[in-house]
Amino acid sequence: MTVEQLPSGPRAPKIILIGLNRCATTSLHKLFQNSGIASVHWVDNQGDNLAQKMVTNIAMGRKPLDGFGPVRAFTDIAFVNARFMLDGTRFFRDLHAAYPDAYFLLNTRDREDWISSRALHSNGGYLERCCKANGMGADEVKQGWRRMYDVHHDEVQAHFDGNPRFLRFDIDRDDPQAIADWLSADFDVNTAHWGRYNRGATDRARTG
Repeated sequence: MTVEQLPSGPRAPKIILIGLNRCATTSLHKLFQNSGIASVHWVDNQGDNLAQKMVTNIAMGRKPLDGFGPVRAFTDIAFVNARFMLDGTRFFRDLHAAYPDAYFLLNTRDREDWISSRALHSNGGYLERCCKANGMGADEVKQGWRRMYDVHHDEVQAHFDGNPRFLRFDIDRDDPQAIADWLSADFDVNTAHWGRYNRGATDRARTG
C-alpha cells in the first residue's frame, strides 16, 4: 500500500460526529487520535472554534470543513457564549451534502442524563451562558434542550435511514467495537484506547 493509499491519509473519508455535545465527544476524539487518525475537538491547533469556522465557510460559499488540512475526524461542533449559541451538528444536512462519502456518527445517551451533564458542565457555566444567550431561565433552557434533543434525533435518523455510512452509538450501552467494525474499511480503530474523559465529578451519568 502506497502512502497515498493509506486509509488515514488525506484521501481518506471524513468521520463527522453529529451527536450533541456532552455525549462522549472527548472520549471519541481520544479514541480516534490515539488510533492514529487526525482528529479535531472543539478547537483546532490555532485555537479556532470548529463550529464557528464551519459556519464561516458555509457563509463564504466554501465546503463546511475547509481549512482543516489532514484532519479526518471532527468532534464537538459547538460554541456558546453569553450572546450566541451554536450547535453545529444541526448542520448535518449541509455536511452530508458536502461530504457524501463521510462517516456520520450520532453519538447519543439518555436524554435526561444528557441534560444533567450539560447543566453541570463547567460548574454550571455552560448552562449560565445558554441562559444569557437565549434570554431564558434555567428551566426554560432545559426544556428547550429536551425539544432540541428529540427533534435532532428524529431528523438525523430520518435523513440517514438505511445509509451504511451512518451509525447511532449509545455511549452507555453500545460496545466501541461497533465503531471500529463500522470504520474498518477505511480506518484501523484500536478500541484499547477507548476511555472515559471529561466527566464532571457530580455528573449523574457515566460519560462526558
